[in-house]
Amino acid sequence: MINNHHTLVALVSEIKADIESTQIIACKTNSENVLEVVLAGRAESQVSLIISCKPRMNYMFLNRYPGKKLRGANVLQEAIGESIYSMSVEKNNRTAILGLSDDKRLVINLFGTHSNVYLMEGENRSTGRFLKRHTNEPTISGSPKEESFYPKNAQDFADRFKAMAGEPQRRLSSIFPTFGRELVKEVLFRLGGEEALTPSVLADSFPDERRLLLLYDKVSEILTELASPSPRIYYKDGAPVLMSLLEMRHLGPCNVVSYDSVNSCIADFVSEADRYDTRTGLKDSLVNSLLKRRDELAGTIQKIEKDLSVNREEKYRMYGTVLLQHLVEIERGRSSFEIHDGSTKMIIPLDTKLTPIQNSQLYFDKSKKARESHRQAIARKEELTKSLSKVERELEMVGKETDFKVLDSLDKKEKAKSEAQTPFRHFEINEYSVYVGKDAANNDELTFGFAKPNDVFLHARGVSGSHVIIRNKSRDYPQKSVIEYAASIAAYYSKARSSKLVPVAYTMRKFVKKARGKPGAVFLDREEVVFVMPIIPQVSR
Repeated sequence: MINNHHTLVALVSEIKADIESTQIIACKTNSENVLEVVLAGRAESQVSLIISCKPRMNYMFLNRYPGKKLRGANVLQEAIGESIYSMSVEKNNRTAILGLSDDKRLVINLFGTHSNVYLMEGENRSTGRFLKRHTNEPTISGSPKEESFYPKNAQDFADRFKAMAGEPQRRLSSIFPTFGRELVKEVLFRLGGEEALTPSVLADSFPDERRLLLLYDKVSEILTELASPSPRIYYKDGAPVLMSLLEMRHLGPCNVVSYDSVNSCIADFVSEADRYDTRTGLKDSLVNSLLKRRDELAGTIQKIEKDLSVNREEKYRMYGTVLLQHLVEIERGRSSFEIHDGSTKMIIPLDTKLTPIQNSQLYFDKSKKARESHRQAIARKEELTKSLSKVERELEMVGKETDFKVLDSLDKKEKAKSEAQTPFRHFEINEYSVYVGKDAANNDELTFGFAKPNDVFLHARGVSGSHVIIRNKSRDYPQKSVIEYAASIAAYYSKARSSKLVPVAYTMRKFVKKARGKPGAVFLDREEVVFVMPIIPQVSR
């Protein structure tokens, strides 16, 4: 209900004294589809009118403490310098109007996907707008309704209701279009409880005259409460589900926070909704990452189980034994040996370059390797199964977690794990991640695909070798010990590995340019040099 006509009326009634007699000194936007109109009063104090034209989140509220620094891009520059003399809401519409001098006005349309803010002059001429929309745009200034827009009395209401077709909710929405879905639900709920919200149940009781009179009484009750708003926010399972001007009984058991101010209620609802959306988005991202890792682990385990089901050790040993038993029958240079045992036929592939006995020995060697691979596969499966159980526990924990700080911490750990699973060599030093390329193509991917502008690039000077990247946390270089450690790795993974002391060049990644032609070749700018001993890194992933 934050963009409902009745909410807009209550809001303007509350804040118009703060806005009238002010001057527009800036129009800024630092969030998509959100306009901040900065106003200065006579005492040079500033306030900001925040207007959201987001398709699914229209709202307006006054920020009485906008801060001294004006941030964001300049928009609607035509309105700067204009003085505001009045503030009003169009009758039965979601349009607020700021009256300016010389027959100008700032029109604020909160029309869902068509929301926008316009500077108007004269009858209906636009001289500036916030969002540059040109297609499917509604009438800019809105269209005030006649005084007879609402039913004049209970009988007028009953006559209109009976003349309409469709479910009760649709009829009420047509007769009272400023109510919106939630207020219509509340009217019906107050008439007949939860059952009244079931169209098939309620439709059977209309158009009974008595029921229509009772329904009109509930509408009048709602209108009375709207005239003396009691703003509140309803929460369900931690999510802000509705901002309302009155008690909404149809929402059932919810946590409710009441306010003395409509403006404060709207501002807090927007803040809470943004915070909840951020938390939900964070949780979704974390869950998706964990699901991906779970599926990868489950897939790998499935492949290992499939490999384990094939006993290659026994198969290769049997091949080797059969070849030994039939050496005299096998001619050198044959690509296979075929033997029949009753109805069973066995075809053994042979290496044409080897003698029959060498082929036999080859299969015995393969049998030994298969036995070792089988043992490693079992150990690997146990390790992966433990990891899979851990991921499933994390998924369950994330599903229950509601604390943003905890989710943010878990998300950072998950991203660190994902980043560590790169196609590069990976090392750690003092909480810094160091990545090392494996070949020319991998070097290019590391430096020009993976590295960020302020990461540190290192390379052994004057010889070919791996690119090394330090994932940097600021615009400054890491401490010298980190640079020297990464430089020693760069020296080790270079042609100068056998040297006692190796010069290693380093600079920020943003000062590295790719050379044409040869993969992995680069040009460095603003480089510095450190002399280090090549070292064998202790920890790699």
